[in-house]
Amino acid sequence: MKRLLLAVSLLAAPLASVSAQANLNFSGGNGSPLIITLSTPVQYTITTSFSAPEFVFVGTGNVFTTALPAFTGSMNFSVNGVGAYGLTQIGSGVLVGDLTPTDAFLFGFDVMPPLAVGVVVRLNAGTLTSTMNFPALAPANGAYETFIAQDGGDRRSTFGVATTSVVPEPASFALMGAGLLALVGVRARVGNRKRRT
Repeated sequence: MKRLLLAVSLLAAPLASVSAQANLNFSGGNGSPLIITLSTPVQYTITTSFSAPEFVFVGTGNVFTTALPAFTGSMNFSVNGVGAYGLTQIGSGVLVGDLTPTDAFLFGFDVMPPLAVGVVVRLNAGTLTSTMNFPALAPANGAYETFIAQDGGDRRSTFGVATTSVVPEPASFALMGAGLLALVGVRARVGNRKRRT
């Protein structure tokens, strides 16, 4: 029975290490291209239906001063595990909706379906590099609070959670639960046989 309880506790344990933040590293700038690196994926859940997401990073500083410099690179996002939607521009210095001038917002122009309530959006780890030299100093590296906003700046998601491994979908949890029930049934049958002999 102790082994069974241990198995239950292991299944109930978190399968991913999570923290409410985006781990961002910045380099370059000060007269050279600016490089932004997201070191771990970030997962958000949509709370209000809309389209055209902007990924907001709170408190990076007004380094873009309302300009929208173009970026290229490997950072993209998926919707419910599907797609690799590109991100091409970043800005700051805007006071609208839930955005403040010291928040950076990252977006792209890929055509994608509207985002419904409950949809999981994953900002994938990667790097973006500005297509031109960037005059300002790079922001400080750090863990930044993050959320998804619509074009008008209103927050439309939970705060993002950095994940260091894949978080199972509900179907995976159901499958694990069914396996656990089967294990309990087998254990009970073996116990009954031992008592009869």
